Amino acid sequence: MHTRICFFLSLILAACGGGGGGGSASNTQSSGATSSTAPASSSSSASSTTASNVTGCSTPTGRVLEVGPGKTYATPSAAATVALDGDTVRIAAGNYNGDVATWTRANLTICGVGGQAHVYANGNSAGGKAIWVAAGNNMVVENIVFHDAAVADQNGAGIRIEPNVNITIRGCGFLDSENGILGGSGTSNIVIERSEFARNGRGDGYTHGLYIGTANSLTVRQSFFHSTRIGHNLKSRAKSNRIENSYFMDGNSGTASYQVEFPNGGEVFLRGNLIQKGPNADNGVSVSFGAEGISTWPTNTMELRHNTLVSTLNGGVSLYAAPGIQSLTLVANLFAGNAGLLAGLATNSGVFTQQSSVTTAASNLPGATSINAPNFWPAAGVLGSLALAGVPDAQYLQDSPTPLTSRAINGSTRLVGALQAAP
Repeated sequence: MHTRICFFLSLILAACGGGGGGGSASNTQSSGATSSTAPASSSSSASSTTASNVTGCSTPTGRVLEVGPGKTYATPSAAATVALDGDTVRIAAGNYNGDVATWTRANLTICGVGGQAHVYANGNSAGGKAIWVAAGNNMVVENIVFHDAAVADQNGAGIRIEPNVNITIRGCGFLDSENGILGGSGTSNIVIERSEFARNGRGDGYTHGLYIGTANSLTVRQSFFHSTRIGHNLKSRAKSNRIENSYFMDGNSGTASYQVEFPNGGEVFLRGNLIQKGPNADNGVSVSFGAEGISTWPTNTMELRHNTLVSTLNGGVSLYAAPGIQSLTLVANLFAGNAGLLAGLATNSGVFTQQSSVTTAASNLPGATSINAPNFWPAAGVLGSLALAGVPDAQYLQDSPTPLTSRAINGSTRLVGALQAAP
């Protein structure tokens, strides 16, 4: 892997580890890249995201457009052409092949009902950009799975978020595409909950599971990112980033670069996440901050609380933080594997603080490499070293025992790492 060869000298360069491209609607890409988009597949743990998690269509306030076989509109694109501001679009569970759409109206709620609605690109795209283009402000998308997005400029996405568009995405899947989601800039506020991003990326290092531009904010909760091809599982240039209770994984064969990257810094908060880097990873860094410069935003800080990071890669580091970061704070994180802790910023810099973190062998978290059934619960022999005397984060109220789920944290004691009890 090219990045592993040049790791310590080049981890801050976009060319090493899939950091290329801009945060705008287009990426700079190699014209010689060959598509690695996989055949359409409906086999994914996204199917475990059930309609019970979907709330947006249950209490519509405007018109309701029904989509599906025997409904008023046969396809989502047919509904998109007639939708008005404030409409609710209910898409019956099933497959919609080759149907792509641009949604231009504001305050739309679009849901799969009776199960997930699966939209397959089948070589088509809306505006040469994506399966769906989100161009109307304040959209909500729930219970839709997007498959196989690819476009002529090799930068296709399941959903393309246009500038200054706010969007909330819940219970969705983004599978086998060049990018799962791409875009968002300006005043965009993007919220993603209980969604899966699997097997995205062309393998060219310029396409990613989730790629957010210079948006105002990104919030991700209870989501599952895995098996990205060379690119990053999550890449965000947003001003404010809050990532909680989510899984980021390579498994034993994945080739993702960074698991989580914030190339332009900003305000970054990670809590309760479970992050695993595998032996074939394209880059030795799990979480990267400011690798492309931190002059974009006035505030550049990163805080990690109650995360579990596991690496079975030979070498590398858990964190990269660019010199110039204003503060890097680590509280009650569990680091497993032979990776170093930190590159870029010196640990004696005066802006780095660490409290109640523990380092152990990757073998003490033997289930953390299984994408099909992830289990980040530590082995019995190490549990004694993880007990905390107090509660370092009183706001850590839920953990995520399995992907796409959450549970209340009970009791008055806490453990180092994300999980507070066995799954």
